[in-house]
Amino acid sequence: MKPQAAVDTKGINEKKRISLRWKWTIGAAIALFLTYTIFSTILFITFQQIMIDNEQQAVRNVMVNLTERFGQHFYDLTEEDVEEILDQQELYLTPEMPIIEETQNQRSTPLRASQGSIVIRVYNPEEELLYETNDSDIAFEPNETLQIESVEEGPNGEALSAITPVYSFLNNERIGYVQVINTLSSYHELFRSVLGAILLTGVIALLFSGVIGYIIAISFLQPIRRLTEAMHIIEKDPESSERIDVGDGNDELTELANAYNAMLDRMQRNIEQQKQFVEDVSHELRTPVAVVEGHMKLLNRWGKDDPVVLDESLSASLQEIERMKSLVQEMLDLSRAEQVEIHYKNERTSVRELINQTYNNFKLVHPDFTFILDDDLHKETYVNIYRNHLEQILIILLDNAVKYSTDQKVVHLSVSDNGSNIQIAIQDFGEGMTEEDTEKIFHRFYRVDKARSRHKGGNGLGLSIAKQLIEGYHGKIWAESVLHHGSIFRIELPKLKKAKTSLKNTEASTSED
Repeated sequence: MKPQAAVDTKGINEKKRISLRWKWTIGAAIALFLTYTIFSTILFITFQQIMIDNEQQAVRNVMVNLTERFGQHFYDLTEEDVEEILDQQELYLTPEMPIIEETQNQRSTPLRASQGSIVIRVYNPEEELLYETNDSDIAFEPNETLQIESVEEGPNGEALSAITPVYSFLNNERIGYVQVINTLSSYHELFRSVLGAILLTGVIALLFSGVIGYIIAISFLQPIRRLTEAMHIIEKDPESSERIDVGDGNDELTELANAYNAMLDRMQRNIEQQKQFVEDVSHELRTPVAVVEGHMKLLNRWGKDDPVVLDESLSASLQEIERMKSLVQEMLDLSRAEQVEIHYKNERTSVRELINQTYNNFKLVHPDFTFILDDDLHKETYVNIYRNHLEQILIILLDNAVKYSTDQKVVHLSVSDNGSNIQIAIQDFGEGMTEEDTEKIFHRFYRVDKARSRHKGGNGLGLSIAKQLIEGYHGKIWAESVLHHGSIFRIELPKLKKAKTSLKNTEASTSED
């Protein structure tokens, strides 16, 4: 069966990908346009309702005015009565619109002044039409009370029709009907004008919101674009010093850029440490492997027949193998020390108890040395560190103090409470170091005197392990030294405010020791 071709996911993603810039542009444009549309619709509907209410009020005013005029008659309305009343100049179609006065021997009645908007019909009690200002297709349906209804009328669409019976004020008898029709011609004309203006403004708003959305997207995506460019550069050259210029911003994107820069710095430091670590391990293992190989070749050629050479080669090979085992174990310890925050973040340890225990152990193991303990803790104090790790750190430092002591075989161990921290100091009076060595002593595989350190059995990883452990628990470790006069190694660990250490945990840690 033929193997399937590899799928180019990168090419597919690039083909299907829609730029975030356009997504934000479209999203912002839609959001702005919808906001404008909603507010415009609300204003338009409100304006439309106000206009309809005004038109209805105008019809009602005309109707009331007419019924008051016609109600002054005693008998049923006639065509002559209607014309006489409608010709009176005091009649008002609306409170704001008076009848136009006669000019040049031509009368302007309310009917003529409102020919395009208001239609007035007057009927007698038998519902026969007596008077009509203009033709209209709207039907007449008599009512017992004044009613204003919305009806369909001609090409304009909606119109208002008001019908009411007319009663004589003199005998309270029905003398006819009045129908007032408002064709809403001015309303429809204004409605179309406003609607056209809103649509035109909506198109402009859509274009404007698109431009604003694009500008906003460009502004927001600028840091992300710089981040992407920096990532591409780092992808091509992992050791590049390219970083994102975050500027003076103080927002989430600036925080993202700062986090990215910090991540790159840490990544490159890890790469450098990894390279250095591999180089150092290769260098450290090369010597014991070469020694073992040399002895094995010697034995293979002729040394196995010589008991002295055989014994010497086996002894040397075993010694080098032991050194390699020690180196591998220290490398494992160093790897575990980098994960203390994950696995041991809730551990509690009694400092005073552990200091005294380690002090007594070293007094027993090294009887030729004088160990001095200054305990300034007046009560049991706890720190956030795994008990075995703190013991391992103390053993590393005390072991170095013993190894590098000269004629004055004295080691001074002290512990004190500095308020928020617990400080531990280990002092020897041995070889000491230069200032340059003091700064580098915690580097992996660094040894002040490589020949003497190898002779003493050191691999140069102990102080690196101690530093990694201390910093994993948010503490500090540093060295102070004077050449040929000795060194002091100081440790600071944050003190727990409330010592909540269960007896069970303490006994478990003690049993592991």
